[in-house]
Amino acid sequence: MFEIDEKLLNAIAQEEVNSLLEGLKDPELRHDPRFLDKVRKFLKDNNLLVSPDTAGVKDLRKEVINEPIPVFNDLVKDGTDASYN
Repeated sequence: MFEIDEKLLNAIAQEEVNSLLEGLKDPELRHDPRFLDKVRKFLKDNNLLVSPDTAGVKDLRKEVINEPIPVFNDLVKDGTDASYN
């Protein structure tokens, strides 16, 4: 196995964090389950724990709670699920 300069590894890790933060600021991307899965995986892989006391988590929870639940009227036809017809 070869050795990689620690400064290079730190630079790569910092760029990954910057990309994730940039994605969380994007209005569409931050609601994309695939992107959020990448964020959770990054946190898990790096043993980073998030709790309700973590700065910003309470605000994020309020934002999620205040968003309306979407209604998919195009999936319903005559009171039945159109995918079963």
